[in-house]
Amino acid sequence: MTTLDIDERIGDVPESPNGAMAAEASLGSSAPLETVAAAAATAPDDKVPGSDSSSNDDWDYLETDTTPQRPSMDRSYSSGSVSSSISPENLSFMDLLDPGLTVMVSKKAFTQVKTRTEKIRNRAKLQRDKLIGKMTDEDFIAMKKRMVYKINKLDANLMKAVEASRTEKWFYSFALFQIFYAGILIGKYPHYFHWYYSVLFALLMPIRLYTYYKKEFQYFLADFCYYANVLTMCYIWLFPDSQHLYVVCFSFTYGTLAFAVITWRNSLVLHSIEKITSSFIHIIPPVTLFVITHEIDPEFKASRFPGAAKVTSWHTINGIIWSSFYYLIWQSLYHYFITYKQKDEIKKGRVNSFSWLRRSYANKPIGKFVNSLPEPLPVVAFTLIQYGYQLGTMLLCPIWIKYKKLAGLFMSLIFVVAAYNGATYYIDIFGRKLEKEVVKLRNEISQLQAENLLHTSSSNTSSNEVNEPEAGVSNSIGATGTTYENKKSQ
Repeated sequence: MTTLDIDERIGDVPESPNGAMAAEASLGSSAPLETVAAAAATAPDDKVPGSDSSSNDDWDYLETDTTPQRPSMDRSYSSGSVSSSISPENLSFMDLLDPGLTVMVSKKAFTQVKTRTEKIRNRAKLQRDKLIGKMTDEDFIAMKKRMVYKINKLDANLMKAVEASRTEKWFYSFALFQIFYAGILIGKYPHYFHWYYSVLFALLMPIRLYTYYKKEFQYFLADFCYYANVLTMCYIWLFPDSQHLYVVCFSFTYGTLAFAVITWRNSLVLHSIEKITSSFIHIIPPVTLFVITHEIDPEFKASRFPGAAKVTSWHTINGIIWSSFYYLIWQSLYHYFITYKQKDEIKKGRVNSFSWLRRSYANKPIGKFVNSLPEPLPVVAFTLIQYGYQLGTMLLCPIWIKYKKLAGLFMSLIFVVAAYNGATYYIDIFGRKLEKEVVKLRNEISQLQAENLLHTSSSNTSSNEVNEPEAGVSNSIGATGTTYENKKSQ
């Protein structure tokens, strides 16, 4: 029997009048050593198996001489018997540091606890057998059905958690490998990185489409971040010679998408495909534009991405005009197909970015301002605020496109922020979620045990043929049944 098993059983054992149970309670509650020693010293030797006064082993340390003496500190003392009785009031601080004395006291208390626990367990088993023997076949079948239902339900929940855990473990390994592999590509094979981005996009986007449609989050798929990713893919594979499309993609990815990691707290939670996908659509596109702008050699850049090769300096006015034009295209399409065409669905409760932002920021100054406007001005205010955010974040693009080291440091900062958000999730949010699941599972097991005890106790009361159980067991069953009845009535 392990120490944990003993601690769990001691908590439900009633106090024994001979004082030996004090030692049991002290072990379960981590009481001071003086309490353990006192309980062990006052317990009769005949209650402990193998504690014959004639024996001279490590389990017997009480002898006829009651004069307290300080035990020696030599090597033989730590393994031999103690020649003097142990009185708690005579124990000094140095005595408590003596490993031999501590082992002697702990062994005797442990033996008493083990013996008492075994007796209580045997009594409980005997009473259970008596009660079950007096039950009718109908009562026994009903109890069996309830227990089977509870166990099957618990087994289904456990299997669901196990299967989810296996998938998360595989995806955790996959996500961690992607970070490692991306570093190798950027440092050694930068001219293949746009292939890497395209493959990840082709893998993760169908999963995002499926999961969002299943959760009825499909209106979020029309958000700006997906639009910027589509534009980047169009530049890479359809219009690599377009100079203005390169400028727009660079301003969108290094502007809105990169800063969104900070604004919306994207997190690198490596086991979650949802959170990794969200981080991917905000981090990988600017990294791809960084590689195209600064890492690939000029000859390959001129042949594969001539639009990027033509941009030798950033023209702010030109960048604002083209970015505003493409932003206007997206905003017009969004409001027509989502805000206008799907207004009935949104009123019924279907969530989109605008309705989610209005609720999330309802208690903040900007949210109170937007919500206080009459319709349709909140939509206009939302559009202007988002457009201002886009222009503000792209103002730093001349620095990122001119200075490679600063652009790299900025992307490193974005990655660190995402990693920190992921660590916060694991330590705070995920830890609390795991704790709730453990408490829920514990409550289900306790409820199953309580129902079993309650049904057995009620069968005993109705039959009036069962002998009165001993005080310790009957009090424990009665207390459990009363507690469960109180919870059930509430």
